[in-house]
Amino acid sequence: MKINTLLLLVLVIVSACKDKYDVSSYHSSESRDSLLADIITYVYVRAPYSDSKTRFESRFRKYYVDQLGQFRFEKYYVDARGLHYFYLIRPARSADGNIRGVLGTFRMDDQGKIYSFREILNTPIAPLPVLQQRGEELFNSLVKRGHVDDYLKHPDYVEWPDKITYYDTIQYEWLVKPGI
Repeated sequence: MKINTLLLLVLVIVSACKDKYDVSSYHSSESRDSLLADIITYVYVRAPYSDSKTRFESRFRKYYVDQLGQFRFEKYYVDARGLHYFYLIRPARSADGNIRGVLGTFRMDDQGKIYSFREILNTPIAPLPVLQQRGEELFNSLVKRGHVDDYLKHPDYVEWPDKITYYDTIQYEWLVKPGI
């Protein structure tokens, strides 16, 4: 009887110590990789020969899965209303450096399919420790306040959106504002 009580106590302590902002608190390693590949489809360069609509087709899935090693979840959280928050590190396409952060949200249907995907912001390119520190601040602000408005005019934290770009939730891409 004492062993069962001790085992139960250890399990309670271990589960209480889990980081509520760690993706592994929500997903097994297999489902985490699948989810990350899904997110990559939204946030990364489209697969060759795909466009903004066809990139989600299964024939292009291998391209996004092949990119998994270049991406990593830093923060992840699902609130009581089912809104998923994420902050990840991704490759950057720039001569100025090679990684940036992406903060966003989405919802999932009963089959685990993403909908209502939205990139909130992309950080400027920076070294990993800087992206981790700034990403934690941005993520905490988004989860606790529901916005990152305090950071939007801070160029060390936010590269997009800016004065000329916005996130299009139909094409799931950063676009230049009309008339600019």
